Amino acid sequence: MNTIFKTINILIFSAVIFFACNSKSSHDHNHEVVEDENLIEANRFHQASLDLREELLAVEKQLKEANIEYSELKEELKIWDKDIIEVPGFEHSHDDEVQRKYHVHNPMKEFSNEEHKAYQQVMHSEILDLHERFTRKLVPEVMEDSNS
Repeated sequence: MNTIFKTINILIFSAVIFFACNSKSSHDHNHEVVEDENLIEANRFHQASLDLREELLAVEKQLKEANIEYSELKEELKIWDKDIIEVPGFEHSHDDEVQRKYHVHNPMKEFSNEEHKAYQQVMHSEILDLHERFTRKLVPEVMEDSNS
């Protein structure tokens, strides 16, 4: 009887190990080593853009708490959110240890590697501009000089 339990435990353990090692979630990505300099540079722009976008999450919260109107900027940010894409070979995975507060789920565009770099440069420029305009809203108005 004791041998049967040991055999069953070994079979169950083996099955669990087998399925754990062979299963892949729908979000798994093969993080291949990317050697193309255009894609590497595109990803640098992309990561910098995501850093700025995450900072804007806190800025938006501050603007809401201060009852500062920013609906026009919010609409521009929504457009940016719809346009940002990941860089091939650098797709995020929900199984990664480190998760960003903001990440992208937009479909990839069929660009050449050079086009991906140029696209990410443009997206970074746009989010940088939005970031500056958002944070400027938090700065109190400076008194204007009067000609009295």
